[in-house]
Formats: sequence, C-alpha cells, structure tokens
Amino acid sequence: MAADKLDKYDSAYVSTLNMTDAEIAETYGVDSSKISTGPTLQELNEENPSYVKRDYDHKQQVIVGSVIMFCVALAMVLMNNYNPKR
Repeated sequence: MAADKLDKYDSAYVSTLNMTDAEIAETYGVDSSKISTGPTLQELNEENPSYVKRDYDHKQQVIVGSVIMFCVALAMVLMNNYNPKR
C-alpha cells in the first residue's frame, strides 16, 4: 500500500528546474490575474516605517545581568553548603 502511494506521488511530481515562469504557471494552474502587483512589504516599510527603532542602554543591561548572575552564583554556593543530615 505504501509503495503504491509513493509511486503515485512520484508520477505526480513535476520538475520545474528548466521551465519558464509561464510554463510553471500553466503546469500548476496559476491564474496571473489574481496575483497582485502592488508594492512589497519591504517597499512599504521603507517609505513609512511602522516600527519604532529602540536604542538600548547596553551598560545598564550588563550591570543588571552581572548582578543577577552574582546572586545566582551566591545562591548556588549557599545551597551547596546546606546539608540537613548534619
């Protein structure tokens, strides 16, 4: 059963490597009238950027990250020395 399905898939496969765009559209049944030819998303964002460019304070991030890592290391050392069996 699985071999039959694979054979059907292989026979339905069409290589579009050496085909022109018109042949590919004809093979797959693409209607060119439905393809929009408007500006791309990148062009729209270049004209009117809809995002806010953020400037991060890396010095503050380094300080906060170092303090958090120091607290985690301190907690690991303290938990390592804790032994309830003593």
